Amino acid sequence: MSKNRTITKILKLKDNRKTEAELEVKKASDRADEERTKLQSLEDDYLKTIRYFREKQEEGAMDINNLISCYDFFSRINGKITEQKKVHTLCQDELACRKDDLVIAHKEKKVFEILKDKAVKKEHRERLDVEQKENDFFALSRRPR
Repeated sequence: MSKNRTITKILKLKDNRKTEAELEVKKASDRADEERTKLQSLEDDYLKTIRYFREKQEEGAMDINNLISCYDFFSRINGKITEQKKVHTLCQDELACRKDDLVIAHKEKKVFEILKDKAVKKEHRERLDVEQKENDFFALSRRPR
């Protein structure tokens, strides 16, 4: 019986670890989504500015100051996009790591569930064997000789 209790306690710990891993995956997923949204926003700003720049360039209405400010903007936003891509990649890597941890936690929990099932079945079999031996003993002892 103590084996079952021990396995049950370990199973509870494994279940708690699995729940923690699920929460970590959710947090990492939310962060990756947030960083992806930031990246998309930067890229949208970049595309809007390029469209504006091309329109003004085609019109021939760009003076040197506007041209310099656009190129400065392109330079800054390219740097921001590059940095945001790095941050987003790190978040995706962290998410993948957390997902791997969740899979491992799930496998560990499943192993202990199987162990518990085996221990319960073994205990049940042993109880049936003891009952059968007692019944056999009583049956043999009542038999007339």
